[in-house]
Amino acid sequence: MAYTSFDPWQQKEIAVFREMSDGILDEITERAWSTFREWRMLSPEERCKPVAAMANVLHQRREEIAKLMAGEMGKPVTQGLAETDKCALLCRWYAEHAPGLLEPERRPSSAQVSYVVHEPQGIILGIMPWNFPFWQVFRFIIPALAGGNAALLKHASSVPRCALEIEDIVKSAGFPGGLFRTIFPSHQQVERVIADRRIRGVSLTGSTAAGKRIASVAGTNLKKMVMELGGSDPFIVFPDADLDMAVEAAVFSRYQNGGQSCIAAKRIIVHTVVYEEFRAKFVSAVKALRSGDPLDPLTDVGPLVNADAAEELDRQLRETVRAGAKLLCGGRAGTEHPALFIPAVVDDVPLSSPLACEETFGPAAPLMRFRDAGEAVALANSTPFGLGATVWTSDEKLAMETAREIDTGTVAINGFVKSEPGLPFGGTKESGYGRELAAEGLRELLNIKTISIFNPRG
Repeated sequence: MAYTSFDPWQQKEIAVFREMSDGILDEITERAWSTFREWRMLSPEERCKPVAAMANVLHQRREEIAKLMAGEMGKPVTQGLAETDKCALLCRWYAEHAPGLLEPERRPSSAQVSYVVHEPQGIILGIMPWNFPFWQVFRFIIPALAGGNAALLKHASSVPRCALEIEDIVKSAGFPGGLFRTIFPSHQQVERVIADRRIRGVSLTGSTAAGKRIASVAGTNLKKMVMELGGSDPFIVFPDADLDMAVEAAVFSRYQNGGQSCIAAKRIIVHTVVYEEFRAKFVSAVKALRSGDPLDPLTDVGPLVNADAAEELDRQLRETVRAGAKLLCGGRAGTEHPALFIPAVVDDVPLSSPLACEETFGPAAPLMRFRDAGEAVALANSTPFGLGATVWTSDEKLAMETAREIDTGTVAINGFVKSEPGLPFGGTKESGYGRELAAEGLRELLNIKTISIFNPRG
């Protein structure tokens, strides 16, 4: 397969990168392994110096990076700037906290003294998606490199220039040459890379289908994985919620990044008492969103990653309407901009329709009703996914009880689901396993070693 940079707004091919040969992939892997063997011997404090420097490189290039994302996957530049700044925040967090988190931990035992240490293992392969082409990669490579591992990036085939820019940023920050590289393999070559003895773990963010395929290969080769997969996050609004704030949060969560986010509010579930009021406010706010050129700083929603994505969302929307739902606004833009999808809202969505039971990746929000907390939880848990969920209520006891009953990796109360450096992030059920970010993400793909010291006899 070719790695093709294609502007979804201009509908123009920018660049094409060919697959790498087996020989080149092996050379890259061998250099990463060789560099790792020296890198692992440095103290965490030394390893975190280029991590801190990378934050400065990101800050210097933030406008260039935002334009690159806009031209390769359609992200509005204002959101691209925010994504770049978030990557810099992640670098600073790990530069400050990783050395302490990697200190040996003393544990009680039958020995004179026992320690638990976290040690690097080798090369970590990252298989990453296009929707957050920098943030998803940085939350994989920063813990990997700070923890003493090397890393290879197999990025989505639609964002090759983003992948190469990340490689250059790592180099400019002062990491040793070869410790991190972008690779352009075929699907078959990905399996070969995973099987390589020098690859000690795999981090994947992507669809559930992709996760199952890669997990089967990793499992066959006894390689540990971290997977953040699909989501169909519920956004639950109880009758005592602050509706204006809930609407604002729901609009941002559903339509940010063109709705192309695993943790977007995919199903808006509102108590019947306030349903009509919420609906009116929500539709008004959605209609006010500006769609168009991602390079225009006034644009809220740019094109989807490609025309195929818009076609798929249009299918889900049309089938949902045929099932009995009512389209209140929005829909596919037309032939002039085939990847553009005007933010849509669909009312009274049947539970068996695509917008209610499939993962949606685009700016379409299904509205659903519930009568009590039990029904809200049942609706929230009615999909095979379990990534994030949101609960809006002024009743703290109700909020906590509801949050505990939803099968998910993250719950936001009176806010919206987001990932941040200091909190572990990941899902359950078909949304994946393992955790990224925070201490958990740092240690996830390290070797947990126990060292016990006993008194010698006599």
